Amino acid sequence: MEPIRRSLMVKNDSFEWNGWHILTRKGPIMGHKEGETLEQTMSLPHLPDMLFHQNVVRFTRSSPNAGQDPEEPVIGLELNPVDALATVNDHEDLVHVATAKEWMEARKDSPHIQKVIKPYDWTYTPKTYKGTLLGGGQIRVEPSSTGIDYEKLKEREKILFFDEVILYEDELDDNGCSLLTTKLRVMPSGFFCLLRFYLRVDNTLIRVIDNRFHYEAGQNYILREYSFRESKFTDLQIPMSVRNDPNEVGQHLKLVDETKEKLIWPASS
Repeated sequence: MEPIRRSLMVKNDSFEWNGWHILTRKGPIMGHKEGETLEQTMSLPHLPDMLFHQNVVRFTRSSPNAGQDPEEPVIGLELNPVDALATVNDHEDLVHVATAKEWMEARKDSPHIQKVIKPYDWTYTPKTYKGTLLGGGQIRVEPSSTGIDYEKLKEREKILFFDEVILYEDELDDNGCSLLTTKLRVMPSGFFCLLRFYLRVDNTLIRVIDNRFHYEAGQNYILREYSFRESKFTDLQIPMSVRNDPNEVGQHLKLVDETKEKLIWPASS
């Protein structure tokens, strides 16, 4: 497809709220030539089959230091697939499928079999990706003793803006599913965003990594909660329909790691 035609397929939606500029972008799946170019800049030998490299969710506002530092006029948070993939383990295969020997033998002629043989994380798990901070060192990250007030988020409020964006997806050679998505909503009281990675390796394991972000109007920080959950297939006594549902299965998985943090920027003078 011609570059101009592909650019016309990109959809941008934006919303202005309480000093914030909120942007979501959705484009087509990355083409072969674009993929070859991106692979040259990354350390991964392969990229997800469905990589929406132009997709992004971005929250920005004017920097309190914009006058002193014109090169960094905005601060904020961005969620994008390329930065997420940059955190994927590029030298270790940490997940082995059930009956791996038989699985590889049955697929020995597959052009994708090197995904498993060559050591790297072929599940594309962005284990350490917690979003991309914008504005250089203006935003500092500190541990938080308090987390997101989910009871407040349950209160009925008008939804001013909502969107859901897929960042990448791979069916792991019909061996499961690897999916990175983000969804957000803006209310009169603030905004909430979820970045979720869902992994299902059939007959082996299920993994869910969540990053939740909440901003409350009037504050100079965003609360960020990170959680890593994982369980083996044999340890889960739940229906297959639940295993296949990224929104439901997480509550049944073992909690491996979690952190609570504040993303703080200088208060306006």
